[in-house]
Amino acid sequence: MSAIEVITGRAVNPGANITALTANTGNSFAIRDFPTGGAAYLEGIWAQNATAGITRVHSARFHDDVQGIRYRSPAAAIRNFLCDDAEQPLFPNDILSFEMSGGGAETDSAAMLIYYNDLPGINAKLATWEQIKPRIVNLLTVEVPVAGPATAGDWSAGTAITTLTNLLKSDTNYALLGYQSDTACLAVGWSSTDTGNLRVGGPGTTEAIETRDWFVSLAKAHNTPHIPIFNSNNRGSTLASVALNTAAGTINVSYSLAQLTG
Repeated sequence: MSAIEVITGRAVNPGANITALTANTGNSFAIRDFPTGGAAYLEGIWAQNATAGITRVHSARFHDDVQGIRYRSPAAAIRNFLCDDAEQPLFPNDILSFEMSGGGAETDSAAMLIYYNDLPGINAKLATWEQIKPRIVNLLTVEVPVAGPATAGDWSAGTAITTLTNLLKSDTNYALLGYQSDTACLAVGWSSTDTGNLRVGGPGTTEAIETRDWFVSLAKAHNTPHIPIFNSNNRGSTLASVALNTAAGTINVSYSLAQLTG
């Protein structure tokens, strides 16, 4: 079964020196174990810097274990550094070095998007756009006032998607097409039993053109199942989350959904 996971980390006062990130709650920079014949790919890297810096990911299994994939991180610009169609192959149990520089009196953070085409034990429900489009009955949004993290740079604990409204039709399947955030943050997440209890998501930019069809765009670009499907009966345990460079606060995220037949 395929799976998607957003992995984040943070550095407190990294300064100009490139500093190893601390993995956020529930995350690890070790690639999950997957079987021979399976594949995993790094499909996204982005950062939230208060001060411009560098974001770097490398491994002995990459082109080199010195610089690997390295980008300049502009201040307050949260966008995927990687080309839409590009993907870096990953290897089971490999530990990635995830690092960044930034300011000397702040928390800076960065994220990676990892896709597995076969991850045993993770029963994520993902689909391609070709599988979703003919099944769409209605488009709708679910807005969630997502409580911020307790620790700057970390993931929030998770806010039930029914916190503001609870209007999803019972025993109905919905596809998560994308989302829009009213406040800049490192990453926006969504997790449930239907995602295999892994956090799917993407950059927390306020630029809607980047995220309104985030999962649809991934599916089209990589020609693989990337669009999460969930059943409304699981809505009470489906959680929205954010990773953010400051603690507390609330971020309003509008998740774009499609009601599906069957």
